[in-house]
Amino acid sequence: MEQSKFQVGDKVKFVNAVGGGVVTKVANGMVYVEDDTGFDMPVLPSELIRMADQDKVGKMFNDETIGDATAKAKEEYREPTVYELEVENRRLRSQNANLQEQIKQLKSQVLSLQRTIARIS
Repeated sequence: MEQSKFQVGDKVKFVNAVGGGVVTKVANGMVYVEDDTGFDMPVLPSELIRMADQDKVGKMFNDETIGDATAKAKEEYREPTVYELEVENRRLRSQNANLQEQIKQLKSQVLSLQRTIARIS
């Protein structure tokens, strides 16, 4: 975004980080943002979105949207049953056994290749 889009007092959010604040100064190609801890941080204008400019893409930085998604995720989650955990445990043990067997086969192939290379050299 252009530097001229930001004015002292604008509420902004960081594009590539969590949080935001209020613009306290615009100078030398930088926008100074006071965060909720009271510190002023120099930020490039391209790394900010002004709250008034939020559109469909910008709304993903809106705390309410994030809060709604988190609440929905919590509502949809349910604890797995003991049976489901046992089935998953068996599946993972089986997968682990298969991987161990594949590792043995690969080690054997590597050893065979090393012997072949040694004979050729």
